[in-house]
Amino acid sequence: MPDPRDRRGVRHSIGSILALAAAAVVAGAQSFTAIGEWAADAPQPVLAALGARFDPRQARYAAPDEATVRRVAARVDGDLLDDVISSWLTGHNTDDPDPAETAPAAIAVDGKSLRGTFARTGGAGVHLLAAITHETATVLGQRQVPAGSSEITWFQPLLDTIDLAGRVVTADALHTTAAHARYLHQRGADYVFTVKENQHRLHSLLDTLPWHEIPAHITSGSGHGRSERRTVQLAPLGEYLGYPAIDFPHATHAFLIERYTTHHTSQKRSAHAAFGLTSLTGPWAHPAHIGDYVRSHWHIENKLHYVRDVTYKEDQSRARTGTAPRVMATLRNLATSAHRQAGHNNIAKALRHTARNATRALTLLGIPT
Repeated sequence: MPDPRDRRGVRHSIGSILALAAAAVVAGAQSFTAIGEWAADAPQPVLAALGARFDPRQARYAAPDEATVRRVAARVDGDLLDDVISSWLTGHNTDDPDPAETAPAAIAVDGKSLRGTFARTGGAGVHLLAAITHETATVLGQRQVPAGSSEITWFQPLLDTIDLAGRVVTADALHTTAAHARYLHQRGADYVFTVKENQHRLHSLLDTLPWHEIPAHITSGSGHGRSERRTVQLAPLGEYLGYPAIDFPHATHAFLIERYTTHHTSQKRSAHAAFGLTSLTGPWAHPAHIGDYVRSHWHIENKLHYVRDVTYKEDQSRARTGTAPRVMATLRNLATSAHRQAGHNNIAKALRHTARNATRALTLLGIPT
């Protein structure tokens, strides 16, 4: 990482500052203040392993204070930091099944606004677009969406940094565009996109398909105080079937997912239906696989965004200067992904475990102690 600071007066290297911040966040630090406190309490061997500056006058390793960490975080190249960390996570990712035996691995793309960065009087805040694996919830990339722009514009730049060959990309209806479909096909990937009512023409065409004639794949289950019955129907597209022509690049099938939910306590019932399109072919173009892809897409909300909000209290953070909010989000991505790769499903419990011994964060990050 290039150092954005003037070389005069620099006492702590940027590498040691970022490594220390990463270790602190992996151990549960929620803010720059907490990072500074973790650094101040870190044993000498830990500071040495993280590359801290050795002070010959005091014959000990000196940790940077909170203000130093905050200033560096506000000025580093956010894209480059995301790329470095995502590359490290990708190298440690185990989500690489045998394509001949299992369905293609999938990547979910979705955005999140950092609510604490929005001024009380209104105005733009920080909005981040991320891509994670379905299986291990490993963050493969992240980009900041500038004010006045949209996620659609940054979909391709985000995925340009990721190997998509043989993968399936899932995204919500915002990204169901012809340009995105063509881009994914050119990159050797398939897609599973949902379609909402505000996409009037496409939604209307999907609604006219003879769904009453198409067999349904039915599953049911219960949990979190409710029972759910799901039906998935998959319609092959092609003029030879006499179906209405769906003019969407590389689409092979349309699907309809219906979900019927009953809440155990109130006995309240609800129903939800969603249309979508996919470019999958062969045995993977099956209702069971489509249902799994659509359902697993929300791992990006449940296993990443929710953890950052609830466990790390991201939306309560008031850090707004420069790239500081994004850097903290990137370090949280690193922490949640590394803990999941180590086999931890409960991130809050994993953070408590890591916080009890300063060397555990270094072990998780592969730093020799």
